[in-house]
Amino acid sequence: MCIYSRRFLSKLFLLFYSAFFLNKCVQAQPALDSIKQELKLKPHPFATLNSRNSFVDNSIVNVFGVIAGIKYGNKLRFGIGYNQLYNPPKKLNQNVEYINELGKPYIIEKGLKFYYVSAAIEYIFHKSKHWELGMPLQIGLGESYYQYTLNGEKIITNRNLNFIYEPAISVEYRVFKWVGVGADFGYRFMFANTKKLNQQLNSPIITIDLMIYYREIFKSLFPKSKLSKKI
Repeated sequence: MCIYSRRFLSKLFLLFYSAFFLNKCVQAQPALDSIKQELKLKPHPFATLNSRNSFVDNSIVNVFGVIAGIKYGNKLRFGIGYNQLYNPPKKLNQNVEYINELGKPYIIEKGLKFYYVSAAIEYIFHKSKHWELGMPLQIGLGESYYQYTLNGEKIITNRNLNFIYEPAISVEYRVFKWVGVGADFGYRFMFANTKKLNQQLNSPIITIDLMIYYREIFKSLFPKSKLSKKI
């Protein structure tokens, strides 16, 4: 994916997300009333794991993430997330040339690292028997850098502080009572001096998930349990 197509996708997604957000703002009062009602409910803890596909310098990469926090009812979630680039392809590595004790040059590869901690919020604006549509958003702060090992010592270069803004649209379809499928479509906007890395970390994000509703499984298996009535 060339840098021009990536810029086009970022503008397209921003346009779509802004139009979608403005449309929701027109319906702001019903949404605010819904949020107020949700906030009156007793909060419950939640945790999710996800694996998101995106691009770095024309290569498909995987970003692993975990979010934990509290949810109010079925429409509002607040959490803290941790996200990390997982097992990036070797073609993203860069070479470092060194001279050994005998005066001969040799090459060491340094690998790309990227992580960030985020504040996460998601509002479910449509929920029916089978469908759920939401607007998850993560805003985070993290680092990107290269790392390699020399004589048993880890060496970090090109360290860069990053501010991340990651809006998305989520779609979930409940196939059966216990099982569903879901997808997130978003874009990672990274504000930093990425020239230090010589990589392009702004990227579309696509996630496809198999959803297992453990709460429904527990309630079906133990319908008379006190815990089933609380969750």
